[in-house]
Amino acid sequence: MSLMLGIDLGGTAIKSALVDRSGATSDTRSTPTPQNDPTGQRSIEVLTELANSYRETAEVSGVGLVVPGLVDAQNGIAIYSGTLGWRDLDIVSQLEANLGIKVTLEHDVTAIGHAENRVGAAKDASSAVVVAIGTALAVSVIIDGEVYHPHPAVGELGHTPTKNQRPCVCGLKGCLEMTASGGALSRNYKAETGEQVSALEIFERSQSGDTTALELVEEFMDVLSTSFVFVSALVGPEVIVLAGGVSTAGDSFIDRLNQELDQKLTIHRRPKLVLSKLQAGSGSVGAGLLAWERLG
Repeated sequence: MSLMLGIDLGGTAIKSALVDRSGATSDTRSTPTPQNDPTGQRSIEVLTELANSYRETAEVSGVGLVVPGLVDAQNGIAIYSGTLGWRDLDIVSQLEANLGIKVTLEHDVTAIGHAENRVGAAKDASSAVVVAIGTALAVSVIIDGEVYHPHPAVGELGHTPTKNQRPCVCGLKGCLEMTASGGALSRNYKAETGEQVSALEIFERSQSGDTTALELVEEFMDVLSTSFVFVSALVGPEVIVLAGGVSTAGDSFIDRLNQELDQKLTIHRRPKLVLSKLQAGSGSVGAGLLAWERLG
């Protein structure tokens, strides 16, 4: 059976899976993302090896690749990624030359929104906002059952200002994702304590008496919920889907966000907050589904 290979290249891990036309996955894997790779050449080598390893045991018709940042999907170019350090990387042409099969490129959170809209938590909603919280933060907007993405910068909510002044890789200070992302939470905790721990562990510590963890999580919840107020005022979504690594945080994470929203929303339409059913795999699912639409 012919399958598409969906690959979600993130800041710390490359999530991949074989995806059929319905969005069902098999052979799900996680591979470390090469670090300090501003040219992208090491990543292209890893992606080539990864795709070829899948092709040893499966009939792969094409590859759907998604990456963070601004992308030119039509021409297969990663225009800018602060997470990866890339600028104007012609990644599709290089991968196609290496693999000899077609590759399609998309923004990672756009693909996540596509997956949630087709087979995930936003499937039955006419309007939704999918918030991917991982190494960074971005959103995918779904209106009338379709992902709204008219140009590359739509959805970059993580690069909107907050009252904080932490420097961002984009060159500004105080961007939302410097406080309200898994990567930021880990960095900020390390800056305070010298200890490197995951965002999920910091959430757990915030509930067990760790004052530094509690302060950072409260700050995280405050700025994230405030951004949801603006999203609610502008889009009025039925549902906000929380995807990415933080989606595994569980019901307590949703409960705390709901409490913050209850204090900040008044006349606005109250969105329902839900965790992604696809969780960390939504990017690779969306990449595979987009590959079927564009290449299949």
